[in-house]
Amino acid sequence: MTVKNWKIILAKYKKVWSAVPAILFMVVIYWFSSRTAVQSQGSSNKVVDVVVAVGESCFGKIKDNRDQVYEILSTIVRKGAHFTEYAVLCALLLYWLSSFSISYRRRCAIAVAISALYAATDEFHQLFVPGRSGQITDVMIDTSGALVGMLVVSAARIIVLHYRKPRTVY
Repeated sequence: MTVKNWKIILAKYKKVWSAVPAILFMVVIYWFSSRTAVQSQGSSNKVVDVVVAVGESCFGKIKDNRDQVYEILSTIVRKGAHFTEYAVLCALLLYWLSSFSISYRRRCAIAVAISALYAATDEFHQLFVPGRSGQITDVMIDTSGALVGMLVVSAARIIVLHYRKPRTVY
């Protein structure tokens, strides 16, 4: 097959190919949600250990309330992961939706809506995972992440479109 044939195939199936990154990322989110509470906490604790080690190397050992600091950092890491996952998912959904002939505003609304719906189904799924629970607050955090992801992509789009405009030379 020649390069020209590949380009024709890719163009013909752009809607399908551009959906693959978002679908794969949804599978990754599902996999993370399928992990038991102990497994999930273990992953979070590894990140917290690094943050604590860096903090202690910069500011000295934590003398008082070490457990409290660890608990707070663990919550920030876990909720931050939720937020970030859905920001990335929304960006990937926007990429997929760019292959359709719909307005940018509608693409943004659809991407955030799909992300929010997936967040809700993901939390429902966690009800059946040992030690995990479905939290409406996590759906709100996930949806907030999707909104921020959409805003970041939109800001980047505005910047790119601004610099692509032909400039008039006087």
